Amino acid sequence: MTKIDSVPPPPLGLRAQGSETTRRASRMLAWALLGLLLFALNAALAETAHHAGFVTSLFTRTLLWSALPYLVAFVLLHRSLHLPSMEGNSLVGLAATLPYGALLLSFAAFHIEYSRGALLIGYITTLAWIWFGYRRFVGNYIPVFGYTDPGVLKQLEDILNMPGAAPASQTRFEHINSLQEAIRCDGLMLDRSATADPERTRALAQLKLSHVRMYSVERVGEMLTARVGLAHIDENFLDDYAEHYLYGFIKRLIDIAGALCLAPFALPLGLLVAIAVRAESPGPALFRQPRVGVFGKQFVMLKFRSMTCEDNAPARFAAKQDPRVTRVGRIIRKYRFDEIPQLWNVLTGDMSLIGPRPEQVPMVEQFAQSIAYYPYRHLVRPGLSGWAQVQQGYAGSHEETVTKLSYDLYYVKHCSFALDFLIAVKTLRTLMTGYGAR
Repeated sequence: MTKIDSVPPPPLGLRAQGSETTRRASRMLAWALLGLLLFALNAALAETAHHAGFVTSLFTRTLLWSALPYLVAFVLLHRSLHLPSMEGNSLVGLAATLPYGALLLSFAAFHIEYSRGALLIGYITTLAWIWFGYRRFVGNYIPVFGYTDPGVLKQLEDILNMPGAAPASQTRFEHINSLQEAIRCDGLMLDRSATADPERTRALAQLKLSHVRMYSVERVGEMLTARVGLAHIDENFLDDYAEHYLYGFIKRLIDIAGALCLAPFALPLGLLVAIAVRAESPGPALFRQPRVGVFGKQFVMLKFRSMTCEDNAPARFAAKQDPRVTRVGRIIRKYRFDEIPQLWNVLTGDMSLIGPRPEQVPMVEQFAQSIAYYPYRHLVRPGLSGWAQVQQGYAGSHEETVTKLSYDLYYVKHCSFALDFLIAVKTLRTLMTGYGAR
């Protein structure tokens, strides 16, 4: 069971001015600017090698172009710092890879000549420099949260000790007695249910004017676990969710483009899977089942059949070593080949590439009665892969479904392109390892 310990604040004379969050951001900025010297050094060495006849001028020019995705990588990393620090390595890889991928596509689209070797050197330099800076200034840093409200540590313990929760990120907590102590912390943890008396309101206003970041206990729990504490959800959850029209529009375009780009690979692979399914057991290759989509709208989800045919079978979870699963079914379920037909659901708009997995209609009706906030997961379009799938795997019981919901609602609250790309990268690991399949 997670136990939270608070520590007394150090003497005021030992405290630096300004928040630690601001200082860390400044250090990362300085680290990024310092890294430009590496590119200048690389360019100088390349120019020397060019004069010596070892490389062409194209090599030097490409190295200079590489400085642009290098700077974009630090911007992306900064924009992704709201995601859990436990995902640091994935965030660094994404931040470094995406801008270089965009530069490569730009070279191809505009028929610009470039040096593959120079681009590779720039990418490796960026990846190494950004990873070392992240580990030094972010990944290895233990955040400090202050608190003034009594009982907040007990509330946080309850959130961190949710069933099935992964170990929380390491954090320190300090009791705050003055404005100077609060400025030193990364944020102030507050009890939203505390009585709003005038003295407390004035104190919080002064802290806000002093650029002290304030978080509810629930928000701190989310940052440490990448999950939503279901026992602590209230109507304020609705305030946290806002439909971003630009995000939704661009994501829909990405879904369509992604499904079309995957089609040349999915069609021949899907044909082989369909032949294998039909050859092993009687019944259709495709399995159609009503599922619940965005805003509770039902749709027919497509899958390759991985189980023996059962007429009028009730909705139930797949158990470990489920006897209904065929030999071919075990293989296609492990590597998610059974979900290839859902690319059609993505094209029709019933599903997205990234989002909470759609559930069967009877199960949704059951869970909506036993879990009060279960319908909130339908605020976004369901997906081929989601935050719960890459963090938890398959949910095969009511208890595991509750855990899954805590991840799904985290995605609903914090859905963004950064989180979508992180899920996409972790999905590749799932496809290669078969993690969480049944």
